[in-house]
Amino acid sequence: MRFGLFVANGLVLAGVAWAVGLGPSVKASRLLPSPAAAVSGELAELEARYAERRTPETVTALAAAYLERDQPGLASSALDAAPREVRALPEHSHLAARALLRRGRVRDALAAAEQASAACAAGACPAWLEAKSARQRAFLEQLVAAGVEDPRADPEAARAAYERSTSEVRVVAMR
Repeated sequence: MRFGLFVANGLVLAGVAWAVGLGPSVKASRLLPSPAAAVSGELAELEARYAERRTPETVTALAAAYLERDQPGLASSALDAAPREVRALPEHSHLAARALLRRGRVRDALAAAEQASAACAAGACPAWLEAKSARQRAFLEQLVAAGVEDPRADPEAARAAYERSTSEVRVVAMR
C-alpha cells in the first residue's frame, strides 16, 4: 500500500514538473482566426466569391467581414449591390442597419431594423436573428428618441440610449 502511494505521488510530481517545464512554451490555441490573417486571405476569397455569384451567403459573409474590419461603407456597398431576392431577406436588413449605424445614419438604420423586425414578426427569421433584431431596434429607437444622429459624435448620449434600451427588451422567446 505504501509503495503504491509512493508511486502515485511520484507520477503526480513528474506531471507537475513536466507541465511547468513545457507549459510556458506551448501557446494557447485561438478560437477565432487572427484578424491579421483574415484580412489578406479570407477577405480576398470572400470578395472573389461575391464577384462570382451574389447569393445570400456570399453577400452576408462579405458585408459581415467588412463590418468586422470597421469598413461600413464597403459593407453598405456590398449590400446595396445585392440582387432583389437577397435584399428581401431579414439578414440583409439586419446587416444594413448595422452598417448604416456605423456610418452615422441612425434614422436610416432604424428603418432597416424595422424591416428586419417586421420579417421576423412574420416568422421568416431564425430565433437568433429575431432576438438580435428586437435588441437592435430597441437601441435604435432610443437613439432616435434622444436625437442622436451619429453615436460616434455623441458617445455619452449613445451610452444612455443603450442603457435605456436594455430595459425594453429583456427576454425574447425562442421557438
